[in-house]
This record gives sequence, structure tokens and C-alpha cells, in this order.
Amino acid sequence: MADRAARIIQKNRGRMMKRGEKYVYITLAALLAAVITLALLNRGDSELRRALGEMREFLLLVNGEHAATVDLQALLDLTPHGFTTTMSTSIATPREVSLRGVELRLLLEAYGVDISEASHVTVTGLDGYRSPLSVSEVNAEETIYICFEMDGEILKPQDEGGYGPYMMAIRGSRFAQRWCKYVESVDVAS
Repeated sequence: MADRAARIIQKNRGRMMKRGEKYVYITLAALLAAVITLALLNRGDSELRRALGEMREFLLLVNGEHAATVDLQALLDLTPHGFTTTMSTSIATPREVSLRGVELRLLLEAYGVDISEASHVTVTGLDGYRSPLSVSEVNAEETIYICFEMDGEILKPQDEGGYGPYMMAIRGSRFAQRWCKYVESVDVAS
């Protein structure tokens, strides 16, 4: 009787193991399909990011919709401003840097983007980093800049070890963690 019970228990364990393995394989297949699908969906974004970086342009969006494409000449036409501020990151010793760029509020104004009814502005980098800004921050004079030059040199792109081609800097901020390197887009959201 004990032998028979042991055989039944052993037989049931084998069935349970096979059933458990089946669920593991199904789960792995579903995860693999999800990863492939997301990679294919993201491929278009990656191509856009690469093109924007190579062409030294970024997008101006209103509620996620394309409003304008901004390049270096557009920034130069808006009379850039030079300033010195402290760049303090979690991986580098704080240091004084000289930046040159255009106030974000003036850039938006030049393109006819009214932020008085906006809820916030988000600056996104080519690396996916996003820095949300309040409307009051953007409206503050001489505070938030889209920069193209640091310490007298044009910002290099990410693949050359730089912070550009454009970087959003918050003048006078204690830490630079909210700054956004490799600016890809500026999105004004209602």
C-alpha cells in the first residue's frame, strides 16, 4: 500500500512539474513577444532622435503636436545671451561654466506659443530624460535657457562625449540634475 501511494505521489509530482514548466515557457514567450513589439515601435523614435541630433535641431511641441523645428540659426536670430552659472551634478565636482543660449520663454514667444494657459512645459533629451518645468519657472526672466555653447565652444553631441547639440540649463539652480542634455523636444502642455 505504501509503495502504491509513493508511486501515485511521484506520478503527480511529474505532472505538476510539466505543468509548471509549461507556464514558464508560455510566460517567457509572451515577454519575448512584448520586447520585440516595443523594440519595433521604438525604432521610429530612435531614427528621429538620431536625425535630430545629426541635424542639430529640436522640436517645439504644443500638447504633443509638432509646432516648429528649431535649429541653431533660429537661436542665433533671437540674440543669445551669455551667462555664468555653477554646474553641479551627482558625478562631477561643482564648477563654474560659461553658457550661451536663448531664454526658453523668449523662444516660445518668438514662435507664437502662448504659455499663459499651459499647465507645464517638459523638455526631453535624446536619451529619454525629461525635465518638467512649471509655467512660472519658464516665465521667470533670465532663468531657463536652451544653450548651444559652453565655455566658448559649441556643445558636442552625445556620441562625441558632449552635452549637445542643445542643453536646457536652469540658471542659479543649486543642482544641475534638472538640466536636460541633448534636447530633443520642448513640449508645452495645457
